[in-house]
Amino acid sequence: MRGTGEWGAVRPVVRWAGHPGTSGAVLVLLVNDHVAKRLWPGAVTGKVSDLAWMLVSPVVLALLLTPLPRLRGDRPAIAGLAVTAVMFTVAKSGEAGGELASTVWSWSGVPSRIQGDRSDLLALPALGVSWWLWKRSRATRRPRRWAALLGVPLAVVAMVATSKIGEPPRPVLWHAGARAILDTEAGRWASQDGGATWTEEKRSGDVEKSRRNSRPQDGHCLEGEPGPCFRLLDSTSPIEISEDGGRTWRAAFDPGPPWRDEPLPPPTPSPTGVDGEPVDPAVPSPAVPSPAVPAPGAEPTGGRAGYPADLFIVPAPEGWAVLAHYPGGGLVRGTPDGTWSRRSYPVHQAIVVPEQPRRPALGLPVALTAGFAGVLAATGARLLVAAGPAGRSRELLLLLLRQGICLLWVRLAAYLCGGALFWKVPGVLPASVLTVGLLPMLWFLRRGPAPTGRAVPVLAVLGSGAAAVALIPYVHWAAHRLAAWSDASDQAFLWALAATAAGAAVGAAVGALGRPARRPRRV
Repeated sequence: MRGTGEWGAVRPVVRWAGHPGTSGAVLVLLVNDHVAKRLWPGAVTGKVSDLAWMLVSPVVLALLLTPLPRLRGDRPAIAGLAVTAVMFTVAKSGEAGGELASTVWSWSGVPSRIQGDRSDLLALPALGVSWWLWKRSRATRRPRRWAALLGVPLAVVAMVATSKIGEPPRPVLWHAGARAILDTEAGRWASQDGGATWTEEKRSGDVEKSRRNSRPQDGHCLEGEPGPCFRLLDSTSPIEISEDGGRTWRAAFDPGPPWRDEPLPPPTPSPTGVDGEPVDPAVPSPAVPSPAVPAPGAEPTGGRAGYPADLFIVPAPEGWAVLAHYPGGGLVRGTPDGTWSRRSYPVHQAIVVPEQPRRPALGLPVALTAGFAGVLAATGARLLVAAGPAGRSRELLLLLLRQGICLLWVRLAAYLCGGALFWKVPGVLPASVLTVGLLPMLWFLRRGPAPTGRAVPVLAVLGSGAAAVALIPYVHWAAHRLAAWSDASDQAFLWALAATAAGAAVGAAVGALGRPARRPRRV
């Protein structure tokens, strides 16, 4: 009966993908992520991406979930919408949710960084628009096959594009009482001695409440005693000093553009103050830090001109210390004895861990899936050529769906086999279990009959040969002929693509030979 079987559930989802509303969301997502975010980065393009993703993600997820549990009716759309809502809520619930979502999404082989911004949850009501598009697509009678065939791959590409790694947050210097605190991408560091030494500590919500902007452009003076004041206008300006309570300012230390390795000459006082009155250079001034040779090993990490800088006067063993932060460059520390030093950001101490023995058997799930991709392509191409004109489009959709899932699992299995889950469970164990369960599902995801007779040994030889070839990169990796696991995985994926192309060619040839010849028409 028409509409029964796997195609009866897949066809409405494919029509959903070809709806003009869904196609428009795919185009918006592609243009926004590849063009708009680069030209106009900010909250607006981020929210547009979230809204478009709410319309694209349910379609792709419904298409992936439909064949496996054999969903019917509105259940594919409900499943896609529900999974999208749960995934998006977890990813945007906070910092921990963003890290979890980034880790899971990176299993696809595309590295990602997802920011856990709770304000993005305002995009969830857009799922109602996606549900409306589902209802409208089911009501229409036009199949829009070409729009669907183009919309599904573009939707997948658009979803992958949203996982692009963004720029990491800039380091921020602040203080809580007598402690100087530096927040970097790697973590939080605290100093009890005015920035001379740093120790890593966990982020605390109670301490976070006291965090505020230092407003270095307004100037900071010593508390409770007369002394100099210091200010820092922005990340491109030198540190300035005032000896008269902020009436006049002059340069105290200039790290240079971006930083200079040689010491700078002592600064000269300005001839006039901010109110136009002359400044007498003969008047003695209090002890003022003077430029000195930078701290050894301090190297700028890349400037970020235009970012606001930070400056504080904090208690130190020397009495007090001026601690300034140039975003992207590093820290500058000045003390009453007349010394300025430039310091790099604190980093984790490297722990040398001995390399585990390399075993080529870790790549068996990847190689098996790569060989199976060739078998699927051969059987799918044979059924596609042998099918009549009426069922050829359905066989093509099933062929693309099977191959897409199989090739995606090649990447995911390689990611799992190359590491460990929760730092203890070897990733090859869940990868092997999932491979054994997934491949039979893909095998039965077809409409035509299973291969019989001489086709079975031919497919067995094709799959075994492709799997053996795909395992060769991991043998080279185990012999240290390849430096990294990722290099072997990339080569295995290329062999999977080659096996797919070879299998499709063999299957198409067998299908063409087995098709009965047409009878000539009688005149």
